[in-house]
Amino acid sequence: MEDRPRKNKHWHILGAGSVGCLWAASLADKGLTIEIILKDEAMQSQSGRSGHLTLVSQGQASKYPVSYTSPALINQPISHLILCTKAQDALNALSGIADHIDDKTRILLLQNGMGSQQAIIKTFPQYKIWVGSMTDGAYLKERFNVCHAGKGQTYIGPFTQAATPDDFDALISDFRLDVRYSNTIEKQLWSKLAINCCINGLTALFNCRNGALLDNDERQQRLNELIEETASVLASSGKAIHELKENVYQVCQKTAGNISSTCQDARQNRTTELAYINQYLIQYATDRGLEVKSHRRLIKELQERDIH
Repeated sequence: MEDRPRKNKHWHILGAGSVGCLWAASLADKGLTIEIILKDEAMQSQSGRSGHLTLVSQGQASKYPVSYTSPALINQPISHLILCTKAQDALNALSGIADHIDDKTRILLLQNGMGSQQAIIKTFPQYKIWVGSMTDGAYLKERFNVCHAGKGQTYIGPFTQAATPDDFDALISDFRLDVRYSNTIEKQLWSKLAINCCINGLTALFNCRNGALLDNDERQQRLNELIEETASVLASSGKAIHELKENVYQVCQKTAGNISSTCQDARQNRTTELAYINQYLIQYATDRGLEVKSHRRLIKELQERDIH
């Protein structure tokens, strides 16, 4: 890469879904210059333009200035990159802008599930890569208009040897999202995976918001079966999660009005991230000789509805 000065207050977001828009607005609120890299060809007509992104939180709508670009139009070295694509798109998306990142670029991965992060560090072990695990609820009302439907926490931690403790100091204080540093980030990834395994697929099956899983006996029974099975698998492999049921119920309650990413994808006939969530857990259990009947049943029912 050409040795040009990089601007530490100029951050790039790759992925303009609900998570990407939530983070773009939150970073703009902090006074940073935000450029959203659009990977969707249909959206790249926005490239090279400045605009606004709308964030709705607690019924209040706020607009934040952002600009849009595409991989072909990036014209400076990237200082900070937050990768917010779907898990199945993450590696290809990062590879597509590899000419604009180097060993000084700080990269934060915010993918659901497990597996995509490991694929990225295997391909780019030399980069300053961090991983985040977030429990905030967010969904798009329309393009570039995001609703922050439930406040949670985001744990971030280094995932490669090149990453240094101060890479993302800007996120730890004076930031509208609750971001916390973790030196055991893999533990948080497993905790988030466990919660997603219990909630996301079920919301797609019942086509409901998170809170509706607690609304009737059938949904709650299915939820409890997934919780019990998930807890058993993780405990059997030395990754026990304390009070998983309480954690899952708390997320359902705190993000009651949120539409999970899996449910959003199912409604739009898009490929979901289930391969990195429930199916990842199923494979993990199978490799260890453990049975996961409730998860297999869920995936079978979803596939019968052409939700993959």
